[in-house]
Parts: sequence; C-alpha cells; structure tokens
Amino acid sequence: MEVARGVHRLTRGIVNFYLVEDRGALLLIDAGAPSDWGLLASTLDGRGRTVQDLDAVLLTHAHSDHIGFAERARTTAGAPVWVHREDSERAKGAKPGRNDGRAASYLLRPAFYRTTFSLLRRGAGRLIPVREVSTFSNGETIDVPGRPRAVHGPGHTAGSCALLFEDRSLLLSGDVLVTWNPLTGRAGPQIMPSAFNADTTQALRSLGVLEGLRVDVVLPGHGDPWTGGAAEAVRLARAAGPS
Repeated sequence: MEVARGVHRLTRGIVNFYLVEDRGALLLIDAGAPSDWGLLASTLDGRGRTVQDLDAVLLTHAHSDHIGFAERARTTAGAPVWVHREDSERAKGAKPGRNDGRAASYLLRPAFYRTTFSLLRRGAGRLIPVREVSTFSNGETIDVPGRPRAVHGPGHTAGSCALLFEDRSLLLSGDVLVTWNPLTGRAGPQIMPSAFNADTTQALRSLGVLEGLRVDVVLPGHGDPWTGGAAEAVRLARAAGPS
C-alpha cells in the first residue's frame, strides 16, 4: 500500500517495513522477519521489478523483526545494508544486553501471544546476522536513494534511529516512536514496551529529537501511519509513558 509519495508499506501485521522509490532507484527501510522475503518479492513483481533491482537496505535498528531478510537482500541483490554505528556489531550477530522489562509482565495481554506466535512463525525468533554493514551517524545524510537524514533516538536500542525525508515532509520513525504496542495492543503514539527496550527512560527522553521536526506523515515500525505531525505524536507518546 502506498502510504506517502513513492513510499509503500509492507506488512503482514505486527511489524512494518517500507519500500521507497526515488527516480527509479529502490530503497528498503527495514527488512521485516526472515520469511517476509516473499512479500517483498511479490510487491516488486507487482510493480514490474525484481529483488535484484533493490539498491540498498537501510535499518532503523538491529532487532530480529527489522533485520529479517537483510542478509539475503545483500547477497541476492548486492544491496548494501546500512545501520547506525551503535548497532553495527549487533547487526552482525553480537549478543545483545538485557532489556529493561520482563516478558512475564505481559502474560495476561492477548497481544503478547499474537506478536510472539506471529514472529516465531515467520523466523524472527533469532537474528540472522548481516555479514557486512555500512554505518552512519546522527545527523548524517545517508547516501542511499532518497537521501534521508538520520535522527538518532537511542533507548529501544543503542543505535535506534528515525529517518527524515525532508523533501517529502516524511519521517520513518522505526521503533523510536510507534503507533501500536506489540505486547499490550494499545493504539496511538507511544514508545515501545519496556521488555523490548535497552533503556526505557532514555527512549522517553529520545522523543525530544523528533519534537521539532516539520513533517506531515510519520511511518512507524509498528502500527498505522500518523498524519498529525511529529510534535503531537511526541506529546501523546509522553502522555502514554512506559508500558
């Protein structure tokens, strides 16, 4: 589904990834779960393209439900995989640290089971390492189609980023800010649940880096597009607080 000019949302529920078209070049932002490769292939086929036409993969962070088939895209299409330097070792398979919260806190929530079973079924129970990555830093205009600017918002992971397409008034917020909570089922702007965050307090603070961005549309890693502007999304996410 085209959710902004030249931007297509791909999802089987739970997690989103995005295909960006720019003057005929193709950029994939995040790579879903490993078995979502077929969704990418069918989407490209419907547009008269193939996976070999993919020019680059740009990761918002290095979690298994976003890094998914990135290595397959790198080896099959020769597409370089980009990630913030703070998440580069994790993307290559380094063992992550402990998260803030405990999964047991969500056992009474139906969304917990829906998310867990969906991601396990699609191969996201473990991270498939990306053998070679290119890295970027905060504020950098990344040399990929569309030339987005990196907005570093740590907390969910050390290298979590949003990606700003200024010429399209568009922000892909990754998991810095989402509009659906995959463990509680709550809808609306918020940060990710504590069980998935390296540092929930930092994740709340990082909302500040989005607050002043002048964008019309926010496309999150989880949940539906937000069209109320970044400042209002941040206000509501702060009000929602941790979960």
